[in-house]
Amino acid sequence: MRRAFGAVWPWLAFLSSVGVAVWYLVYFPTEIDPEFPTVERPTFSPWPPPAYRIAEPGDTLDHVALYLSAWGAGIAGMSWFAAHRRGGGPRLWPTALALSLASAWYAAAPGPTFDGWHGLGWRSVLNPALPIVPKATLLLAGLALTALGWWAVRREWRSLGERLQTARIQGALPFLILATVLVPLRQADLSGFGPIGFWPRWAHVLGLLAFDLALWKLRPDVRWRGRDLVVRLSAISCMLGLIWAGLWVSWYHRPIERFKAIIPGRLYISAMPSPDGLAIAHERHHFKTIVNLFPEDLDEHPDFAAERRFAEEHGIQYALNDNDAERADAFLDHTLSLARDPEAWPVLVHCHACMDRTPAWLGIYRFVVQDWPLLDALREIEQHRGLRPKASVFLLYNWNLPRLAPVRHAQDPTAPVIDECSQHQRLAPAAYMRIAGDVRKR
Repeated sequence: MRRAFGAVWPWLAFLSSVGVAVWYLVYFPTEIDPEFPTVERPTFSPWPPPAYRIAEPGDTLDHVALYLSAWGAGIAGMSWFAAHRRGGGPRLWPTALALSLASAWYAAAPGPTFDGWHGLGWRSVLNPALPIVPKATLLLAGLALTALGWWAVRREWRSLGERLQTARIQGALPFLILATVLVPLRQADLSGFGPIGFWPRWAHVLGLLAFDLALWKLRPDVRWRGRDLVVRLSAISCMLGLIWAGLWVSWYHRPIERFKAIIPGRLYISAMPSPDGLAIAHERHHFKTIVNLFPEDLDEHPDFAAERRFAEEHGIQYALNDNDAERADAFLDHTLSLARDPEAWPVLVHCHACMDRTPAWLGIYRFVVQDWPLLDALREIEQHRGLRPKASVFLLYNWNLPRLAPVRHAQDPTAPVIDECSQHQRLAPAAYMRIAGDVRKR
């Protein structure tokens, strides 16, 4: 039973992961918004909104790839040390370690970045905007990993057939073949079969999972005692350290949560910035205006005071929503005027988590200022949130779009759909904001 389970569970883990990938692509959420349960919310994107969200650079799938790369590096490092200590030579464990480390950096520093920054990924070496010091560091690191992997391959070249036979006997060869096929597909463009980046990132994740399962099957027997215990604990510590470093690099690429460039040099959106994140983003983009759509000071948000202080110290104009429903229209008009004013650029617009207010504001900006079709604006909200817009967004649009762009709203083919979805909830913004506030309190 134990041997049978040992042979079956890796395949169950791999096939289950494939099932998760397919589920993300076929399941369209249909939950009701409890704030306004009578408002219907169709999906406007061709694929489920969560599929777009997890495939974004530096998000869920890249993080999973980082974890799997760290796991592979831990197995390879532990096995290399154990094999060397027992006089078995390095075999191909250095090559596995080099591949895992290179993959970890690729997952931690994915491209392209959201804001036009050059980034620190492997491809950035070809970017002329990358300064010479990080470019040289990346080149040296890449050469070192390549040399490490090639050294082990050359050392074991004559016994490569024997190694493959051992992998076949231990059930690792099919996983090595899958990894060899899937990981290179990370560079493919498979956008016709899902959201941009969805299948390439899943191919990377599934390939790394197959690679790690093969390494797990081939690992030498290391026990939880004596020096073997030290080897295992060291490998676990290195894995955790690699994950921590990778997450820091990922954060450095996007120092503010959900940070995106809407129009580079003009308009950016994000969640509430931390002090360190705001300092890094400002160094890259030099914001002249910050629009806070959510009154964090009322909730005693720990980063609100630091943000206000940063704005004052750097001469940044600051527009704060006072959450007064009676002045909601005037505040919306003011923020749109700031986004139109070249003297206010670059503008950073944020709320608490960039999940509700900021995407809703962005949809209005796209429709009113940039003349986007309402359908495209709604799709962008879905794909940014990873969820359908809240019901309050439909009510907000029904109230404000006819006021702000009456001609375009009357001619837009999607406007009647939004109106039909909201037919059972005809309220002005002041009314539904009060209702939504009562629901949140409860």
